Amino acid sequence: MAKAARAIIIENGKMLVMHRNKRGSQYYTLVGGRVKDDETIEKGLAREIKEETGLDITAAQLVFTEQHEAPYNDQYIFLCKVAPHDSIAIQDASEEAFLNKIDINIHTPLWVEAKAFSRLPFRTPQLQGAINLALANEFPEEPVKL
Repeated sequence: MAKAARAIIIENGKMLVMHRNKRGSQYYTLVGGRVKDDETIEKGLAREIKEETGLDITAAQLVFTEQHEAPYNDQYIFLCKVAPHDSIAIQDASEEAFLNKIDINIHTPLWVEAKAFSRLPFRTPQLQGAINLALANEFPEEPVKL
C-alpha cells in the first residue's frame, strides 16, 4: 500500500499550497507526495518538500492521517516549520519539473492567505475542513484520523 506525506506550512499568515492544472482540471493540494519504499515517512516528507519548493523542513508534527484513493492510500499530514528562505520553486530534477515541461500536469507552489484557504477548490474536502477547524482553533497535539 502506497504512502504519501504532505506538509502544512504557515508563515506570516500565509499557507503554502500546490496549484495543480491536470489536463485542464484545476485544484489545490498540500505540498508533498509519495514516500519511497526505502524511506521513513519523515524522510519522504523532507525530500518531497525540497523537490517541490526548495525549502528545508526544520520541524514536523504529525497532525492528521487519512485514507485516500490510489495511488496514495495512506496520507500523513504534518504541520511543518521551514528554514529561513527567500523564495519557493520546483526544483529542476524533480518529477514535477518534468511534468511541467511536458505540459501534462502543471504544478505551481504558491503562498495563499490562510484565511482564504477555505475558499480554494481543494482536492480533499475532508482534509480541507480539518485544516480550517485547526486554523480557527489550533492544530491537534496528537494525530487525528480523518
